[in-house]
Amino acid sequence: MPEGAETIYLALLDRHTATTAELASQTGRTVKAASELLDWLRAHGLVLRANVLAKTGDPHAGWTAANPDRSLRGLVLKHEEALLQVRGSLPSLQERYLRSRQADDAHSVIEQLETWGDVGNRYHELLRDARDEVLMWDMAPYTAGQGGPVEQSALDRGVRFRQLCDPQGLSAEVKAKRAAVRGLQARIHAELPFKGAIADGAAAVITMDHEPQNAKALLVRRSPLLDALLMLFETSWSRAVPMDRDDTGLGKEEWEVMTLLAAGWKDEAIARQTEITTRTVRRRVQTLLTALHAKSRFHAGVEASRRGWV
Repeated sequence: MPEGAETIYLALLDRHTATTAELASQTGRTVKAASELLDWLRAHGLVLRANVLAKTGDPHAGWTAANPDRSLRGLVLKHEEALLQVRGSLPSLQERYLRSRQADDAHSVIEQLETWGDVGNRYHELLRDARDEVLMWDMAPYTAGQGGPVEQSALDRGVRFRQLCDPQGLSAEVKAKRAAVRGLQARIHAELPFKGAIADGAAAVITMDHEPQNAKALLVRRSPLLDALLMLFETSWSRAVPMDRDDTGLGKEEWEVMTLLAAGWKDEAIARQTEITTRTVRRRVQTLLTALHAKSRFHAGVEASRRGWV
C-alpha cells in the first residue's frame, strides 16, 4: 500500500462508515491526501462508497470498508500470482546473466582484488552462488564453528565443505566445534600456501598475503590455472590428517585391521583376532591401501604414521 493507506484503511475498519473529512482528521492528514488514499483503496477493492458524494476532494464523501476476508484475500492471490511469474522468469534471467559474465570472463581469467572490502564481497558471492561443494584453505586466526552467516547459509542449502586447516593456532575447541558441523569435513595440513576457497570448481578466491584481514587476493575463473588449484587441493587433501576420524572414510573394521597391521600382525593372526576370514582381512587391507594412496603395506604403514592415524 502507499504510505498512509494502511492507516486510513484500519481507521475505517473500526467504523461502520466515515466521511473523508472524519478520516483525515482521525489520521492527521489533509482532506486532499486522505481522498487520494481512499481512491487508491477503492481502486483495489478495499473500500466502498457509502453515499453518492464519494469522489475525490469532497470532504462529505462517505466510505465503508469492504469485507476484508474477501477483498484482502483477492489482493493476496493477485500478488502471489505476480510472485510466481517472477519465479518462473528466474531461469531465463540467470541465463542472460551468465551469458554476459561468460563474455567478460573470456577476456578476464584472473581479477585482482585490491581492498579488504573487495576480497570479502567476492568471497561472499562465491559462497552465495555455491550449489554443490566448497573447497577451502584456512589458517589462523580461526573462529569456532564454520564461520559467519554466509557459510551457515550455504551449509543450510546442503552445500558440502571440505576444509584444509593449518595446525598453527588451531585450538582443541575449534577442532571439536568444526568436527561437529554437519556438512563440513576438515583436515589438518602443515604446509598451506594461502587462504582461499573454490566453489563448485567454477571460481576461486586466493589471498596474496597472510594478514588477518586479507587486503589483496586473486579471483580465478575457469581456466587451466583453476584446474591446477583444484589439483593442488586434492593432492593436499589426500595427504592431510583428518581432524575427526570419521573424515578418513574408513569404518571401524578398517581401523581395527590397520591398528593390528601397524603392530606387525600377519593376516591369519588378524583374522583370528577379529573373527573374520583371511580373505576379508585382505579385502580390508586393500581398502586401507586405497585410502592411503599406498602401493604396499609398508608404504601404507609409513603414510598412516605420517598422518597420525596410528
